[in-house]
Amino acid sequence: MEDLSSQAKLWNYIYGFADSLVLKCAVQLDLANIIHDHGTPMTLSELSSRLPSQPVNQDALYRVMRYLVHIKLFTKSSIDGELRYGLAPPAKFLVKGWDNCMIGSILLMVDTDFMAPYHYIKDEILNDGSSITAFEKASGTNIWEYLAEHPEKNQLFNEGMANESRLTMSGLMKDCSSTFEGLTTLVDVGGGTGTTVKYIAKAFPNIKYTVYDLPHVIADAPGDTEINFVEGDMFKYIPNADAILMKGVLHDWDDNECIEILKRCKDAVPRDGGKVIIIDVVLNVKSEHPYTKMRLTLDLDMMLNNKGKERTEEDWKKLIYDDAGYKGYKITQISALQSVIEAYPY
Repeated sequence: MEDLSSQAKLWNYIYGFADSLVLKCAVQLDLANIIHDHGTPMTLSELSSRLPSQPVNQDALYRVMRYLVHIKLFTKSSIDGELRYGLAPPAKFLVKGWDNCMIGSILLMVDTDFMAPYHYIKDEILNDGSSITAFEKASGTNIWEYLAEHPEKNQLFNEGMANESRLTMSGLMKDCSSTFEGLTTLVDVGGGTGTTVKYIAKAFPNIKYTVYDLPHVIADAPGDTEINFVEGDMFKYIPNADAILMKGVLHDWDDNECIEILKRCKDAVPRDGGKVIIIDVVLNVKSEHPYTKMRLTLDLDMMLNNKGKERTEEDWKKLIYDDAGYKGYKITQISALQSVIEAYPY
């Protein structure tokens, strides 16, 4: 029985990709929204009739729904003698129209090009210090050049990052909004299309916000906003502000590059009360938190895409305090994959 269980575990890992791709199919067919908008569980024929394209292979739909029920994303029940499909608790995050919808993240992470680097994990281990990333081996160029050269993938990436920002900022503003009290100016370095600062601005409308990012990112920024969008290179210059915000930025870079970025941030904030707000993962491999495995997966993602890394608290202490020469830091766990790290340069 032990051998059977162990083999089953390996078979589940072998076909682990099926969960992700069936989930992608559910998103593409808009299954959760169709059932949600209907208001009650639906029969297979009712669901089939609402799909975005006709005709529908009923047998294939039945088998996909059977799988989705098995992995507990959807439910199946008998009502008045008919089998009907409903939404299990996780499926509410597939419903559009609220900040915690995860569709943008799903479509980004299961995109063929963004999954491709995982086929080069072995090469990353055996590369003997090569600077070529797994993403570069899979796509022929580094991730930043790739995004600049492929507008449709850049849009997919920005939408995925915006999705993740909404999820993170929901947890941050609930658990740690005091981080932004007393600020008059804030620069969001690597702030994309402004999703993060828009969230902060709802609670702190009097802060003057600047989003600072690469030209191809700023090109997609909305024009109808009071946020100031500035293009530039954080390795060369960071605009001045009371506080510098970096969400999901430092994990993209190795320690030496992070030290350089942190020193640029130090130059950009005032000696009296200036701080750097880092929103990033804090790894704890011994933790039984529901996000522990996901945080370890993100560490692999960073390694493969740009040779970045997720860091433990000990790593963050060394980076901020010992290497970058900051005077102190404070870590606050929030209801998200990331934590809030307030770093004090002076």
